[in-house]
Amino acid sequence: SPPQTSAPAPGRGGHGKGGGGDDDGPITTVFLVGLPHDAREEEVRGDLEYVGPVSRVVLMNRGSERNAFARFTSVEHAERAIDQILAGKLEVCQARVKAEMARRNTN
Repeated sequence: SPPQTSAPAPGRGGHGKGGGGDDDGPITTVFLVGLPHDAREEEVRGDLEYVGPVSRVVLMNRGSERNAFARFTSVEHAERAIDQILAGKLEVCQARVKAEMARRNTN
């Protein structure tokens, strides 16, 4: 019988082998600051999906602030959402919010 080869799938190598935490691919998550206190996940998702598909929304309270992480399905959609929010063309939960690309957790 022919020898077995187990080559990793393209773009899927380096799981946990000292890759500096960069083996999850590009960051597609937007960090939103300054949401209304009654903001709901469905409302955040609905407003952001105007720009592109959102795969996950996580809301949190930090002190008196209501913030969220929103993961888009592509970098392009995440960047477009930030551009639209910062230009004042896209409100989230009927509010002007601040937006930036999320940073990788380095802990």
